[in-house]
Amino acid sequence: MTLGERVKKYRQMAGLSQEGLAEKLNVSRQAITKWESDSGIPDIDNLISLSKVMGISLDELVMGEKEKDSSDIKRGAITQRNKNSTLYLVSAICFLFACFCWIIYIILTISHGNDVAAVVGMINIVILSFPMSINLRRYIDAKEQGSNKD
Repeated sequence: MTLGERVKKYRQMAGLSQEGLAEKLNVSRQAITKWESDSGIPDIDNLISLSKVMGISLDELVMGEKEKDSSDIKRGAITQRNKNSTLYLVSAICFLFACFCWIIYIILTISHGNDVAAVVGMINIVILSFPMSINLRRYIDAKEQGSNKD
């Protein structure tokens, strides 16, 4: 989209006619027509005035890019923190469950001398320790990235 197309789009979104916009900027209607048809380019003062009248940033007007709002950045940081906390919670639950299985394993092998209980206990520990270690590693990596940004 060209600058002229953006000027026209934002003028229409603001509910202004070419004459209305020209009056607000103290320019002629023909100047607005030239800008919108890409026959001319507004000077920097007019670009600043255009952005103020239309309620948009200069970047958005000139380059068509919307600036990242600080609330978007904060929202992204909160989302990442929530993901990290969830990973930590899952890791802690897996660890506690693995400890519980280990205790059951010890009790069963001591009380019954059963080799099956030993095998089942070891399988449970391996199965639960693997996702726990992956999640814990992700959590540690995320913490390190967070501290490197500061």
